[in-house]
Amino acid sequence: MHRQTTSIVLPAVWRAVAFLAVFAAAARGDLTPDQAKRIREAAPAKARAVPRQPRRVLIWNTPYMEQSPHKGYTIPQGAFAIRTLGEKTGAFEAVVSDDQSLLLPEQIRQFDVFVMNNSCGPWTTPTDQAMPRFAKYGADKDDIEKQLRKGFLEWVRAGGGVVAYHYSIGAARHWPELERLLGASCGGHPWNEEIGVKLDEPDHPLLRVFGGKDFRIAEEVFQYLAPYARDKVRVLLSIDTKTTNMGVPWLKRTDNDYALAWVKSYGKGRVFYSEFGHRTEVWWNPAILEFYLDAIQFAAGDLDAPVEPR
Repeated sequence: MHRQTTSIVLPAVWRAVAFLAVFAAAARGDLTPDQAKRIREAAPAKARAVPRQPRRVLIWNTPYMEQSPHKGYTIPQGAFAIRTLGEKTGAFEAVVSDDQSLLLPEQIRQFDVFVMNNSCGPWTTPTDQAMPRFAKYGADKDDIEKQLRKGFLEWVRAGGGVVAYHYSIGAARHWPELERLLGASCGGHPWNEEIGVKLDEPDHPLLRVFGGKDFRIAEEVFQYLAPYARDKVRVLLSIDTKTTNMGVPWLKRTDNDYALAWVKSYGKGRVFYSEFGHRTEVWWNPAILEFYLDAIQFAAGDLDAPVEPR
């Protein structure tokens, strides 16, 4: 059948800190007051699911920000948008951080969901500034990194949730297990223009916001390579090759399978990945914000959705 195409409230002190953070960011030339206003207005007022228990979400910004191509845009907007979703709906309490000590087993277990906010670079490699916090765990960076990786992976396998978007797929390329956890590696971005988006499974619970209709969006778009395969992930969205410019250079896939969003399991953990998150205006797109709120509730275990590959 042809589918139509269409273009827990935080305490007052936390709200005050968030308010001041907006204007501190604006002073640095990152998130502007106008952008913050747009994001707040576009964010849904209510979550789809009632949390089964109070939820905490860690919005992870890379500690290697100077290496990030998104440091002056997208990252502050994404962090503010995800935090706003929790504040406005009461679905979760958010903590925004790049403190690597939060990856330690006794720290990360306080969170239900780990949101990779375009967090690129070797974010599990301890920085010089972070090493004093790991003094009781050892003095060797390689050994500390092994402990951080092990603790993170064990947390996900035990039932932790991961929500990742856009360039987080290109993070920590020296860590192949992260690619297996997320479900793909980054093969570059042939597109930075308007594309057609196809709903691969229109009735999937995480796609409800799109109403069963394909849509168009302007975005920088990656292609995904191994370990990506449809027998390993459940694809939710992909490029509609009939309505997208397929004459762009650097295409590496021969099967025309250009996924944009998917879900998968990792042990008992729930993993969600989506392409969207490069262009600043994505972060005040109401449909994308609701899509990401549903994804966080899914990753937290509050919104049931199938993950088995089809």
